[in-house]
Amino acid sequence: MKTLIAATGLTMLLAAPAGAQVTASVGADYASGQYGTSQEVRSASSTATLRAKRKRVTVFAALPYVQVDAPGNVVAPGGPLGLPILVDPTKPATRVKRSGLGDAVVGASVQLIPPRRHHLALALTGSAKLPTASASRGLGTGKADYSVVAEAAVPGKVTPFAAVGHTFVGQPDGYSLRDVTSARGGVAVGIGKASEVSVSYNYASRVSDQVADRQEIGAGLDTALSQRLSLGVQGSAGVSKGAPDMGAGVRLGLRL
Repeated sequence: MKTLIAATGLTMLLAAPAGAQVTASVGADYASGQYGTSQEVRSASSTATLRAKRKRVTVFAALPYVQVDAPGNVVAPGGPLGLPILVDPTKPATRVKRSGLGDAVVGASVQLIPPRRHHLALALTGSAKLPTASASRGLGTGKADYSVVAEAAVPGKVTPFAAVGHTFVGQPDGYSLRDVTSARGGVAVGIGKASEVSVSYNYASRVSDQVADRQEIGAGLDTALSQRLSLGVQGSAGVSKGAPDMGAGVRLGLRL
């Protein structure tokens, strides 16, 4: 769910500390590729997110609805923690379409160093992927995952940013899974007073011996349509076997 990642990453890190703010957003994502398997895996999701911010602290919750067209032995985790897909060797590779609720995500972020123009800003985010997706239908593992991410940026007309994270992966029966280390780096450039474009490199280590690590190049555009309404679009291209060949997402946010 890249739309959630975009909404809870650089946006929260660079948001100026203020009074209480509540934002609701809806997003849609699509990705396709072989992910190092022998068949095409296509996934689409729609995600509803609620975010509340007070001073330096932001809390958020998200719930996706996921549609997957893939071999039956492919598990497409529904949580937006950036985990690669999984291959279950105990299930047949017959192609199966399935859909349903994905894994819900709850979390909180704190600005350790608030953003100031041309100064370093730091934030720390912790989140949990809750097992609300159906494991029997291959929409999740049936176990919770926990993630911590540290983010840094230097705000300005041109804003370099970087993040590093670690996900503690739940261990369902029948799997031998590894914790996942992730990293992200890039630059965002302001356009006018209300828009910003960004490019980034994203990495996530392999979660099992059956899949490769995940490396992608991403680009995005975020713009304020009004004082309360915002729009974000993202796209990505995989540069490793464990990544989707392409991905795209759109997010619409409303400050309540």
